[in-house]
Amino acid sequence: MERCLHIEKLDKHISKSDGTRKKVILYNLGTAKLLRDGEKLLNKMERNLKAFEENADDVFVIFSIQSGIENNTRLIHAELVEDLNKVVEDYRNAPFCLFIDYENMDEIYDICDAYYGDWGIGAWRCRQMGKPIMIQNAEV
Repeated sequence: MERCLHIEKLDKHISKSDGTRKKVILYNLGTAKLLRDGEKLLNKMERNLKAFEENADDVFVIFSIQSGIENNTRLIHAELVEDLNKVVEDYRNAPFCLFIDYENMDEIYDICDAYYGDWGIGAWRCRQMGKPIMIQNAEV
């Protein structure tokens, strides 16, 4: 079951008790990067989740994966599907994270403070808006 929050309800997740706001990071996973880097990328995503958790007082993550990623992965690297689903489920269940459908990313660009993840439309849009972007590297 997908965890779904309306954008207007995000305020309770990103407001801090001192009246300031957590930094909102749009984190996007694309199919091509997963197919290229496989298990290394999934391990990187698990490390990222721990880093986000350690900084949950200051950051809130909006996580999205490219539509069709599971089916495409199953066709090319079927052995990765179970691990992919586990990592995605960990992000869905994290209290400092909101999982959104890839098609709903347009609603997030104005809300997010920065972009992290794979190069694609999300990174491009945030760059055009003058927001910091960091492209995910499975090797680091």
